[in-house]
Amino acid sequence: MSRKRTLQGLAAVSLLSFLGGGSIVIAGAENASAARATEPAVSAPSTTTTAPPESTTTTAAVESTTTTAPAASTTSTTSAPAPTTTTATRAASGTTTARATGPGTVQFLELPSGDADGKAREVWVYRPDVPDSADLPVVYLLHGYPGTDRDVDNIHLAALLDQQFAAAAIPFVVAVPDGQSDIHSDTEWADSVDGEVRIESFIVSTVIPAVEGANVRDAAHRAMAGFSMGGYGAANLAEHHPDLFGQLVSIAGYYHIDDLSGMGAGSPAWENAYSPDRHVATLASTRTLLIVDSQESDPLIEGEGARFATLQRAAGQTPTFVTAPGNHSWQMVAGQVPTIVSFLDAGW
Repeated sequence: MSRKRTLQGLAAVSLLSFLGGGSIVIAGAENASAARATEPAVSAPSTTTTAPPESTTTTAAVESTTTTAPAASTTSTTSAPAPTTTTATRAASGTTTARATGPGTVQFLELPSGDADGKAREVWVYRPDVPDSADLPVVYLLHGYPGTDRDVDNIHLAALLDQQFAAAAIPFVVAVPDGQSDIHSDTEWADSVDGEVRIESFIVSTVIPAVEGANVRDAAHRAMAGFSMGGYGAANLAEHHPDLFGQLVSIAGYYHIDDLSGMGAGSPAWENAYSPDRHVATLASTRTLLIVDSQESDPLIEGEGARFATLQRAAGQTPTFVTAPGNHSWQMVAGQVPTIVSFLDAGW
């Protein structure tokens, strides 16, 4: 049985315990698409990545800088240190992108979900310490099941990004929406066939306008990324909206239906729409990075990255394929931040 399915069963037991008066302790970030035990925070991740045609070794050390949000549009704020220097460089697209060595800031947006229960959803947003503009790229990053947007805090993602941008990578905004729902717990980052959960619509119609504001980006300055269930969701959204996202990063994802909560209710049309392996042709103009972990043991995910890469190549595409050391965990993701930033940097 998939560990994702095992964990959903444990969640149901916990809910029954709660309803019966028992205690529930909710741990931190997810560690796998299935066995999501809390991983300790990462202080100095390093990784060796192997991707045809070259192998690269990268190291990312977490700085002690605290990145927090400016006062506006936040639920909690702390002043960030002022930048030390800022320079400008010419990006590959011919636009001018500012680069800063100062730390970025993190803010939390509360946005209407559009779901039938009327609840709001939180979005974790990292902004590098450069002026906002339509040329400043944005990465929309999706977490796995049963995680939240706060998973990225457990790996100090903001500090990892600060380090990459201080080392001269082109800076970009990162937005991590919360993909949970009380209606269908395993949302698959989709719109449910009953219309009660609208995660995909939330991202496209609510999150993107809220994050980008007046400085609307084009596809060349947007990327869709995700880990585990988020990797599955990222592939779907990139395929459904090639006009919105020019790059795709799927980390330890799967590319077929695994609808545990009845989002599709067995609808053939829904299952077809949300099967990334059936629509690789739509990624013809999308730069794609597929990362798999070397210790993957979940049958839901094992071999999926290689299978999807094969499908893309058969369609005449050239995805970048990386095998990362480690298991299906956010720690593995943290170790791949330099690889991800480098890949995106070449495409902005």
